[in-house]
Amino acid sequence: MKKLVVVGPGGIGGTIAALLARTGECDVTVIGRPGTHIDTIRQDGLRLTGLKEFTAHIGATDNAGSIRECDILINAVRAQDTQAALAMTAHIHVHEFAASLQNGVLKDEELAEVFGREQVVGALAVVAGERPSPGVVKWTLDAGTLFGELNGQSSERVNGIVDIFQGARLNTQASNEIVSATWSKMVGWTPAGLLGALSRQNNAGVFSNGLLAAEYVGMVRELSALAAAKGIPLIDFGPFHIKTWCRGDAKEAIEKVLASSLASSQSTNSALQAIHKGQMTEFSACLGPLLEDAIQHKIPMTRVQLLYSTLMALEETLQ
Repeated sequence: MKKLVVVGPGGIGGTIAALLARTGECDVTVIGRPGTHIDTIRQDGLRLTGLKEFTAHIGATDNAGSIRECDILINAVRAQDTQAALAMTAHIHVHEFAASLQNGVLKDEELAEVFGREQVVGALAVVAGERPSPGVVKWTLDAGTLFGELNGQSSERVNGIVDIFQGARLNTQASNEIVSATWSKMVGWTPAGLLGALSRQNNAGVFSNGLLAAEYVGMVRELSALAAAKGIPLIDFGPFHIKTWCRGDAKEAIEKVLASSLASSQSTNSALQAIHKGQMTEFSACLGPLLEDAIQHKIPMTRVQLLYSTLMALEETLQ
């Protein structure tokens, strides 16, 4: 039985930890910050609601030092908490690999700096969840999870984790284009989060509104230009048909966005969830570095920069 450690039992991490534990094929432990959420999981189990309804009794700790080794480590904390999470788990001896299901495109390199590049498998998840109360995670979307070697090669360890996730009834595949997929998710997720947080709309509200869909397409194309400048081809994955949305004229792309599966989704972007709780979003950590990169590459980011600056100003009122 493989020993898995999931760092961050929130919307994504909690959902995945509960589903993996329920199979009985994995020994799952979650690491969370001190507080009622981790205390409740430790005492009563992790309750999953939404797309599935059950309670998973799993290991839970707020003391990462108590874990010395594992087979697989999965980082699922918010992007702004990455360095703290890596610092507290750097001592763990990871036998097979570490992977990050966080948002952003810097996460794998940050993981490699701690565990070594050969010990990192690329990963991304278009999985949405919310934490409505301590010990409870509401699962709202499973639009796909990918694992892949950073060098684009196939491997037994990637096939192995895909089998484990599929056994947990998670929509999961192996990918030889994991870097492209990670960037494609970032290009699709970023405008959705900015628009959702500032308009107070869930994903369906953003993707079914013609005005917001038009702005969404404009930002997708700005961010895609940066990926192109860096030599990273974008792909269609899950609900984010980035390659398709960057073809042809904007009107056609807007119509396709309005017809996407997210236009009827019950999920809420994590940025809006954070704003509702009076917390900082992940955008300073995820998007800030990309905007600086865009300046270096002389790529205009007019729409993205405007909404990013507006969101940062909003976050200042929450402090």
